[in-house]
Amino acid sequence: MAGWELLSRPTFQFTPPPPYQPYEIHPATFTPKQCDRILTLGAGLEAAAAAIEGTHGAHIEDHEIRDSRTAWIQPTEEHSWIFNRLSRLVERANRRYQFDLTGFGEDLQFTMYDRPGSFYSWHQDGLDGDASTRKLSIVVQLSDPADYSGAELQFFEVAEDYERDQLEDFTALTQQRGTAIVFPSFEYHRVLPLRSGSRSSLVAWVTGPPFR
Repeated sequence: MAGWELLSRPTFQFTPPPPYQPYEIHPATFTPKQCDRILTLGAGLEAAAAAIEGTHGAHIEDHEIRDSRTAWIQPTEEHSWIFNRLSRLVERANRRYQFDLTGFGEDLQFTMYDRPGSFYSWHQDGLDGDASTRKLSIVVQLSDPADYSGAELQFFEVAEDYERDQLEDFTALTQQRGTAIVFPSFEYHRVLPLRSGSRSSLVAWVTGPPFR
């Protein structure tokens, strides 16, 4: 796992960042055809039950916290188009967060919620242990929302504070194919249980020096 550095861009005159918010939604980050390419790629990878980080940094399976399958996409020349597109996305999103980022320090995670009840309970992606260098998380929706029900991505603020119509709007936006959701890795989020069908997503973590 060699990692993937962010694209180098010339610097421009500083402008104040937008106000903080716990997530950004970027529609059409990938086209439907590109989503199909990633789905085909993921289908050919060796998948395993998703693990979580346990005590002393060990990775364990705990189906009371997480029940899904994952595979891994490495930063090779064949996959460079995915990493480069994500790099451009990070450049835009980080105008808001202004984090000190270095690149993708881990392989991309191809995640499958493909049996009824698959879920991931409230969690953070970063802050502690091996994940302490994760600073921005990215979730790309690959599946057509017509192909599944349930498995909605939610943030704590969304679940606690949004009215029903706001929650429905959020879900509709975030389930569009090719949409990327970018958020600080310390934000609590979850995936609700899958009711039917199958949902696949691409997950990336942008790393940098640990928060201080």
